Amino acid sequence: MAKINKYFPFVILYFFFNSLFLPLGLLYTTLLTPVFLWWLFRQNHLRNSWAFLLITVPFIPIHYIQGIDVYYYFRSYLLLFTAFVFLLTTIWFLKVTVSLRDIFRKLLILNFLFVIVAVIIFFIPSARHWMWAVSDISTGLTQFPRLRLFTYEPSYYSTLLIPLAFYYYLKIALFRYPNGIIPFILITIPLVLSFSLGAIFGIILSFFILFFTHIREFIRKRKSAEYVLLFMIFLLVASVAAYFIFPDNPFFFRIRNIFKGTDTSFNGRFFDSFALAWKVAAEKSIFFGVGLGQIKLLGSDIWNTFYNTRFSVNEISIPNAVAETFALYGLAGLILRFGIQIWFFIRTKPFTNYYRMGLFLYIFIYQFTGSYLFNIGEYVIWALAFSQVFKEFDKYPAPKPVSS
Repeated sequence: MAKINKYFPFVILYFFFNSLFLPLGLLYTTLLTPVFLWWLFRQNHLRNSWAFLLITVPFIPIHYIQGIDVYYYFRSYLLLFTAFVFLLTTIWFLKVTVSLRDIFRKLLILNFLFVIVAVIIFFIPSARHWMWAVSDISTGLTQFPRLRLFTYEPSYYSTLLIPLAFYYYLKIALFRYPNGIIPFILITIPLVLSFSLGAIFGIILSFFILFFTHIREFIRKRKSAEYVLLFMIFLLVASVAAYFIFPDNPFFFRIRNIFKGTDTSFNGRFFDSFALAWKVAAEKSIFFGVGLGQIKLLGSDIWNTFYNTRFSVNEISIPNAVAETFALYGLAGLILRFGIQIWFFIRTKPFTNYYRMGLFLYIFIYQFTGSYLFNIGEYVIWALAFSQVFKEFDKYPAPKPVSS
C-alpha cells in the first residue's frame, strides 16, 4: 500500500486552494502561520527569524518620524512577517523532504485534471468565473478569459506552475525522459491557457540565457543540444505559421499592442508601476519610501491624476515587486533586496545546477515585470533556487562510488 507523504496535504492546500472562499489578499497559509511557527520551533529552525527583524525594524522609527497610519503599517508588517515565516517553512521543508520528485509528479497530474474540469466549465457561462478570470487585458482584448483555477488571478497561477515547468522542461531537454511529450503537454497547456505573457516570455528568455551561457555543456550532451535546437526551430516555425494563418490571434494581438505601447496589462506591470512607485516614494522619502500599508492611503490622488480616472482604494496597487519595494522602502529597500539576492547567489551557487539557475534567472527577470512584496509564490521560487534540490541537474555531478 502506497504511503501518503505527511507534507502533501499542505502542498495541495498551497498549490490549489490557498485563497478559496477567502477575501482577496488573505491566504490559508497566512492563517496557518502559528502552525508553521510551532513546527519551525520543534525543528529548531526559528533561530533564523532574527534576519527579518534585522532588516525591517530599522525602518520602523524612520517611517514613524516621516508620518504613517500606524494601524495599516503594522497590519501590513504582520502580513509580511507571515510571508517570511512561510519562506522559512519552505526552506526547511526542502531540507527534510525526500520525495520532492514524487510531489511534483502528483501536482502535475492533479493540476491537469483540474484543467480538464476548467475547460468543461468554460462552456457553462454561469459557472465560468469559478476557474477563469474574465477581464480587459489589452486594447482590443476585452472580457478575455484566462485560466486561474482556484487562485485569485492568472498571473499568480502561472507563478505556481514555474517550478514544475522548469523541472519537466529540463528533464526533457537534458535526459532521455521517457514519453517526454506527455509532461510537456501537461505543463504547457495550463501555462498557455493562463495567458500570462510575463511567465511565458520569462521561461523562454531564461532557457535561452541558460542554453547560450552553458552552450559547451549542452553540446557535449548531444541529445540535449538536439532537443533545444529542435524546440527553437519548432517555436520559430510555429510562430511564423501562426502569424500568417491566424494573424489576429490573441497572442500576436497582445505582442503588437506591447510594441505599440497600448497593452494595458504590460504597461501597468512595468512602465506605470515604476512611474507610480516614484511618485508615491516622493511623497515621503526617495531613500526610505513611504512604509508598509501606506500606498493605498497616499495613492488615490496620484492614481486618479496619472490615469485621469477615478480609482477606489481597493484598486490601488503596484503590481511589480521591484517597484513596490522602492515605493515602500525606497532606494535603501532596493539595495537590501538586491544585496540579499546577490549574497544568497554567491553563498548557495545556483549556477552549479541547471534547474536552480533556470529558476534564479526566471525570478530575477520576473521581479521587474510583475509580482509583489507579499507574493509567497515568488518566495517559493527563490527558496528552490537557493536550496540544494534535484542533484541530477548538477553541472558537475558527484562521481559514483567505485564498487569494491
